[in-house]
Amino acid sequence: MLLPVDSLKLRAMKFMTLAPLKFFILVRLVTALPPLNSLEAEENGKRLFLENCAECHKADGQGMADVYPALDNNEVVTGSGIDVALVLIIGRGEMPSFSGSMSAEDMAAVINYIRNAWSNSGELIFAEAIESLQ
Repeated sequence: MLLPVDSLKLRAMKFMTLAPLKFFILVRLVTALPPLNSLEAEENGKRLFLENCAECHKADGQGMADVYPALDNNEVVTGSGIDVALVLIIGRGEMPSFSGSMSAEDMAAVINYIRNAWSNSGELIFAEAIESLQ
């Protein structure tokens, strides 16, 4: 039979051994969540893409064969974010420049969206990098 003191010691020992594990799990869960502002930027990037780009490049990023390039699995899109920024700033072929109509923050949101949408996976680009190109 456990005495009250022994019971308290046993509870304390269980707490001491589980506390670090619980703390570790909590930290992993919290750090796995993207910051709220990145979720907002992703939503903004998707919205801007649908409003400004999807007419030609299509909502699924597949473009129109021999007319507008697919953005999904596109080497320019998945390569350097700077290359994509330059296309948005300068334009290319039939694609217009967005330099006067879209802020650097909005360009970054669109670029980050297309670089990580569909089957793409690319590093994020920040508005400061785009501003340095303008």
